[in-house]
Amino acid sequence: MNKIKKLLESSNKIAIFGHENIDWDCIWAMLWLGKLLEKQWKKIWYFTPSAPSKIFNFLPDIKKIKTNFDYKKYDLLVFTDFTWYSRIPKFTKDQEKYFDQNKLLIIDHHPEKKVANHATIKKDIMSISTCDIIFEITYKRRKKYYDKNIATYLYLGLTTDSWNFRFDKWDQTPRLLKNALALINLWADKKSIIENIFRSKTFESIKFMQKVLDRMTQDWNIVYSYYQDTELSKYKLDEEEAVYWQFVMQDIQGPDIVVLFKKMWNYIKWSLRSKKTDVSNIAQKLWWWWHRNASWFKVEFKSDFNKQIKEIIKQIKILSKK
Repeated sequence: MNKIKKLLESSNKIAIFGHENIDWDCIWAMLWLGKLLEKQWKKIWYFTPSAPSKIFNFLPDIKKIKTNFDYKKYDLLVFTDFTWYSRIPKFTKDQEKYFDQNKLLIIDHHPEKKVANHATIKKDIMSISTCDIIFEITYKRRKKYYDKNIATYLYLGLTTDSWNFRFDKWDQTPRLLKNALALINLWADKKSIIENIFRSKTFESIKFMQKVLDRMTQDWNIVYSYYQDTELSKYKLDEEEAVYWQFVMQDIQGPDIVVLFKKMWNYIKWSLRSKKTDVSNIAQKLWWWWHRNASWFKVEFKSDFNKQIKEIIKQIKILSKK
């Protein structure tokens, strides 16, 4: 902890990175850490390979995040919510030497083991969100810098990665609720979060949901559905908006595993979630892995979308029975 403190205190020009296909926890962690450091008169820049979803437009600071990296001289590079270079391929491809030669701080809660040897790391895979970790390592030491905006960003990370306290597990629960209460007492804007994240759906997104739910299929203990990138364009949605309907599917009584397939350009991507099954064990034997109850994958599209879906479902069934 002292090493992280010294690293941040000795750095004045800091680049903060979010991963490709940036999600809620990553955005809140980036913006919160940046605002805290700005209050200490640091100069902060924010970078992520892909533009944030338009559902985040209600945040005034979202415009600070850039999708092109300049490779200038920074005192410190910070990875939030991810560990390895492959999560920002647009920036690291053929540029590994740049990242190897600069000071690097990693704050993450994923079980990814591959990491740069020179990095300073704060990782806690038992935490439900990166924001959880950041709050715990800074609140006692930097409480005077906390304000309503910072508290709101952190509360956003806690609530969205737990899907408004629905998906926390085991010993995560008391820790999560304790931190959430502390942030509420710091005037985190809970009402704004609920209205802009959990109760903000367009008419087009509801029509899209109808299509996804109409395609829903149950195979053994698995429920799955799918969509294609052309449909996102038709309904004027992005991936972050589309993933909401997987949470709706997860509320179905009975089936344990929920899979949402997406054909995006020349790839098939899918999100795998469960109520009980450790899907990270399944994921390790496929192509990618992440959390115990939530994993994501990407493979090259061959020629027949439906055929590939059935092949992948077959593999998931076999692995989940082991």
